[in-house]
Amino acid sequence: MKKILIFEYITGGGLIDKKISHNLTNEASIILGSLIDNPSIITHFFCDYRNKYKKHKNAILVTPQNKNIIYDANLINSYDYFLPICPETDLIFYKYIKKIYFSVKNMNISSLDSLLTTSDKYLLKNVCKKNNIPNPDSYIPKSKNKLYILKDRFGCGSSHIELSNKVIKDIPQDKIIENYIPGKSYSISLYLSKNGYKLISINEQKIRKSKNILKLKSLNVNIYPPFKDYIFYFINKILLALPRLSGFIGLDIIYNNGKLFLIEINARYTTSMSVIHNCKNKHILDYTKPMLTDKTGISCQIKL
Repeated sequence: MKKILIFEYITGGGLIDKKISHNLTNEASIILGSLIDNPSIITHFFCDYRNKYKKHKNAILVTPQNKNIIYDANLINSYDYFLPICPETDLIFYKYIKKIYFSVKNMNISSLDSLLTTSDKYLLKNVCKKNNIPNPDSYIPKSKNKLYILKDRFGCGSSHIELSNKVIKDIPQDKIIENYIPGKSYSISLYLSKNGYKLISINEQKIRKSKNILKLKSLNVNIYPPFKDYIFYFINKILLALPRLSGFIGLDIIYNNGKLFLIEINARYTTSMSVIHNCKNKHILDYTKPMLTDKTGISCQIKL
């Protein structure tokens, strides 16, 4: 039986020496809960000593006294597979992987340059422009009253996202402004290996607006939109532009007037992947296996 080690940043000790409350705590708990109980795999996980799972039999407690255990390559390499899950916010994911990249041998992860590109929205915009990948910069609104999105340059989907009808000239270095694209928001869940990619699911994102702040309200996971064939073409275009992506990948897209636009790439395990066991009766880690017989499955919802 294979042994897996999970490091989910929020619940796994990334906040040691800081308050455990975080705007990603709910999503982090959903993710960790979906991974730790699998009868076909022995799954251990780094666990903040203040977390509710601290008494779980497979928890590896992280405390202020042993906080560097999350970088212990000898411990990590003693497992068959290591799955790190960190937010892109302030380059947390990139910095963590950079510290262990050359010493940890059992993780399927994107290259460091790919992680930096997907974490920095300015760099991702440049890749899109160079490779003719539709994105907010290439969107031309029909209305004269243009709308814009102001969001964190180094942020993830739950970061501050503000809708504005004004162009902001003096943009702080840690922010980015882009065209607002009306339409339906989706995400695509993938697993990439040297043998190609597996499409895990297509998910519809339900967005709510409150005082011009946009927030993800819920996810309808494993849906089958009528433009699914177009999605395969879009995936191939992105993977050609970023050929060193690897492991679990989430693509955030918007479908507008028959066209897809790339919004973000999350080069990590994402929240939508946490209900695949309900949708398809398969554990998400089954997608790491070379031979997988997938099935259509049903749709499931995640409320955030």
